[in-house]
Amino acid sequence: MKVNQIYTLINSIAKQMWGEDAITATDLTGLISMGKAVISSTTDRDCFLNVLVDRIGKTVIRTLDLELDFPNLLVNDFEWGSIIQKVNVQPVMSSVNKSYQITEDGFTPNQFDVNPITATQVFFTDSDTWEFDYTIPDVLLKSAFRSETEFNAFISAITAAVSDSMTMAINNMSYMAIANFAAEKLKANNGVVNLLAMYNAQFPNATLTAANCITSPEFCRYASMIMNNYIKYMAKPSKLYNAGGMVRATARDNMHVLISADFASSVGAYLESDTFHKELVSLPNYKEYVCLQGTGNTSPNWIDNTSISIIPSSAEDGASAIEQSGIIGIFADRQAIAIGYNEMYSGTDRNNRNRYTNFTYSCTRSFINDISENGCIFLAADPKGISLDKSTLTFASSAADAQALTATTSPVGETVTWKSSKTTVATVSNGTVTPVGAGTCTITATTEIDGLTYTATCAVTVGGTNSKSR
Repeated sequence: MKVNQIYTLINSIAKQMWGEDAITATDLTGLISMGKAVISSTTDRDCFLNVLVDRIGKTVIRTLDLELDFPNLLVNDFEWGSIIQKVNVQPVMSSVNKSYQITEDGFTPNQFDVNPITATQVFFTDSDTWEFDYTIPDVLLKSAFRSETEFNAFISAITAAVSDSMTMAINNMSYMAIANFAAEKLKANNGVVNLLAMYNAQFPNATLTAANCITSPEFCRYASMIMNNYIKYMAKPSKLYNAGGMVRATARDNMHVLISADFASSVGAYLESDTFHKELVSLPNYKEYVCLQGTGNTSPNWIDNTSISIIPSSAEDGASAIEQSGIIGIFADRQAIAIGYNEMYSGTDRNNRNRYTNFTYSCTRSFINDISENGCIFLAADPKGISLDKSTLTFASSAADAQALTATTSPVGETVTWKSSKTTVATVSNGTVTPVGAGTCTITATTEIDGLTYTATCAVTVGGTNSKSR
């Protein structure tokens, strides 16, 4: 079993959550267990002898049952083993009912045909661990107290503080699992719904921005309506809302509905009697979050509270952080974000010679994301991306003059790279397209914004022959 020492991450997250440090790029590479197809006999071994292969501690069988009542995997403890195995059984496609063809010429019975089902499995093998250590001397603190009762109360306070620290660490890592899920969805460009962009497209005269949209009753009503629609959309069997190409369906009772407290307050203030608002808050797994990664080290504001700067767990070495603000809601299947393997330990080491006792309190947990499960990320964010002023370019021949393409990025001023799919037809340099030979090709403009790649394309046609003469 691979176990990551994450005490430095725990301390860094705590400072961000407390508002002591600004939100910084947090590297979760390899810390959130993303699942893998097979167990390795060389890496998935015990941490002591390093020869015994880890055992599966729990198997979760996934089938498409539209009325599933799954256990709450957000806290999923088991005593033996360390690996969670998930088996995905996909729906079966229909075929010809040959019982109505037995009188037709050429009929062949098919009772011995073999029709295997489609099933896949993934293993969640990684765990994260940390501990808190403290020392209590027998006599050195006595001079500060007037009685044994006062001294014992102080010792109890130390114990309570350590327990509180453990609770905070688990809570904060749970938020990191949620933030990583959001980053993974953004990276996969799957299930990302920009409510502000949709609203401005439908109501062009509104011209709302991320800075002021949640103070608009109309936007709050529109956003609540769309989010409620997705509760219904995700309940239907579909491949649209997961990045694993699986047919999934998430009933409302099996869905985590996580809503920004800032957005919820605005909706509550403007739409207290609104049906859409009541439908959201009445969901069984509804929960509000004050922040996802931290509040920043300035006065709290809703932009910082809904921001992440995460290098996702699935990222390659050297990857940039995915940065996104305005995450006002996260809907996820209860098996998409989970806490798995759990081991808590407390112990003491007594030093009788020097008359003190060392205490340790450790935790090992698996924080799990499964992006093959349903999930949607709802944004109220100014759009990011790139566009071109032309979608097509046509040249009469390879002798025609070059033409220019203009790329516009949002935010403005981002670096743009250009590429031609077929340089024997046309080349491109800083947006200037030069015909080379007869045929068609695609010019692609690419920019990277906050760790995500955006592209825009233009179809190019060059007439005439395949030779260029000037």
